[in-house]
Parts: sequence; structure tokens; C-alpha cells
Amino acid sequence: MRAFKGAVFDMDGLLLDSERIWEQAQITVFLELGLDLTMEMQRATTGIRMAECFGLWGGFFPGVTLDRMRIRERLLELVGTGVRTTGVIKPGAKRALDLCLSAGCRLGLASSSPPEIIAAGLERLGATDMFHVAVSSEMETLGKPDPAVYLTAAARMGVLPEDCIAFEDSVPGVRAAKAAGMFTVAVPEEHNIGRAEYGIADRTITTLEAFNAGFLAVSRNA
Repeated sequence: MRAFKGAVFDMDGLLLDSERIWEQAQITVFLELGLDLTMEMQRATTGIRMAECFGLWGGFFPGVTLDRMRIRERLLELVGTGVRTTGVIKPGAKRALDLCLSAGCRLGLASSSPPEIIAAGLERLGATDMFHVAVSSEMETLGKPDPAVYLTAAARMGVLPEDCIAFEDSVPGVRAAKAAGMFTVAVPEEHNIGRAEYGIADRTITTLEAFNAGFLAVSRNA
């Protein structure tokens, strides 16, 4: 038996209650364009990177030409400011990071957010120096649910994926972590609790407050 050597965390919706900031920013930006982005549309893009969001947004508003650069820059402005000033740290988030570090795990961040938002989130968390690596799926050819961002995080930590425990709140994220071969803990947001898609996770909890050192005692077969 061998213990986990790495712990990889998603950020938005898991460590930070920033999904609401993203939601409000997207509503604002699309209203500025004269378009109504509904909550149902927003939830269809949860957990995926902006490149894939544009594909879905284009489908929601056929015949409308979306200025990708303008939308991206405006979203980064609004979300970055919101995360730094009003981003709420999720219950149990800092404790979960501390527990993993205390157990000897290297910490990695694997997020669909752009690097600028990752930097803002880590600043808000007060965790800039806690993570050994922070990887944005924007730097990968494919985003979640593809495992690339998790595989990159493990490689940069110098840890095999199968020796990592991963924490995710979204379905695309859970699929990505599992595809990377990591022991995956799903922490769905309240409106997603009970969805069958989370059944592929190795463990499911409703909040990081339920995470404890016993999870890290679940060793992997050598």
C-alpha cells in the first residue's frame, strides 16, 4: 500500500464561492450586448473553460456575432475584481488544504479559469504560497472533461496521477480527474447534489467541511 503524495484541487465552486461572481459577470456582459443569458444557459457552461463557453454561447444566440476578445476582457475585469473583493471562501476549504499539506501531500490547482482569475482566487484565499503548482486548462489543447489539466498538474508536482487525490465540484471536473486516474472526491454545489453523473467519483461529500484526515488514509494499491 502507498499513501497519496499529491492533492489536486479545482478552484471555482470548490475553494471559492465564485460561481455566483461568474454568473453575475456573464449576465452583465451579455446584457451590455443586448442579450439575455439565462441561469439554465449559465449552468450548461459550469466547469468548462471560456473557449468551450463561446461554442455554447454561439448556439444559444444563433445569428449573433460575439466579439470574443471584448467579452473575454470584460469578464476578466468583472470576475477578477469580484473575486478579489467579495469572493467567499467555501466552508472547510482552508482546513482541507492544511490537512493535505500536513499529510505530506504536494498541492496542485487544476482550474478551467484563466490564469488571471486563478491569481485573483489564490490571493483571496491567502493561499498563493501553499500550492506547488497552479495550472489553467486554457494552457491545454483541450479543457475539462479532458484530463489534460490534471495530468499536467501531476507532472509538474512530480507525482504520478494514481498517487493523487483530486477534489472537484463540477461534473466535467469529476470526469477529468477520473480520466487522469486520480482518486476523486466530488463536492457538488447545492443545486447539483444528487445528480447521477457524480456516481463515478470515488467519494462524494456535500461540503469540504466533511473532509478529514481519514480520506488520506485511503491508500492506493502498490
